[in-house]
Amino acid sequence: MPFNFTLLARLIRGHRIRLVLGLAVVVLWSLLFPVIYEAFKGQAVNVPGKPSGFTNFSTLASTIAIGFIHPISIALFGMLSAGLAVGAISGERQRGTLELLLAKPIGRRTIVLTVLLEGWIGAALVSGANVLGTIAGAQIAGVSSELSAEYLPALWAFSTLFWGMFTTIAAAASSSFDRTAPAMGTTVSFIMANYIVEVIGSFWDVAEPYQYLSLFHHFVPADLLVGTNDLSAAAIFGAIALAAALWGLIVFPRRDLAAPN
Repeated sequence: MPFNFTLLARLIRGHRIRLVLGLAVVVLWSLLFPVIYEAFKGQAVNVPGKPSGFTNFSTLASTIAIGFIHPISIALFGMLSAGLAVGAISGERQRGTLELLLAKPIGRRTIVLTVLLEGWIGAALVSGANVLGTIAGAQIAGVSSELSAEYLPALWAFSTLFWGMFTTIAAAASSSFDRTAPAMGTTVSFIMANYIVEVIGSFWDVAEPYQYLSLFHHFVPADLLVGTNDLSAAAIFGAIALAAALWGLIVFPRRDLAAPN
């Protein structure tokens, strides 16, 4: 069996407070955007001569999209997906408990796959919480008629894949280091580098041609909410996730784990 559900239960139990409180915050946070849309309906507060998806409240879809790319959302999504995996292996190593885990009849690849499973569960839950909050907010604001419910599953799936990709990168980093700090630094730097490229390209013409280099540029919730599914973006996210998973599955079993300092 590729997963160890006893280990999975232990991992989730250790993160249960973060998950419960974090998911509640995500629901409340995402609930705000349909309400904001109702307040600013028809307005687009953009930089002159430069339309920006970061300040466009002209449609419900574009307003909800802002909620997915807002810095607070990035922090919440990251904490509840990649944040679960980034210290799962390196943290055990840092505390000196990884050797005890490896002494049990659990293969190293099984450990990596179980860590990935928890992270992907987190990505699915936080994406679902965001969609749930969006539905509740649309009901409260009285704009549910403008929300195309048939496209919400696609939004949830793409969001899960997007943050599952970052989760897999976090797990690969955790598999590669003996301390949580460098694993977390690598993961956060990768996420922030992609986000900064997207933000700068949205406001600066010189940087706009390089926006395609950002993974955030290929995740467009506004398009998903109107039925435009970019399968090439899904392929990109899936390929990166697969490459990161293979890295973890190859590197961690081959590591010579000397006694921690």
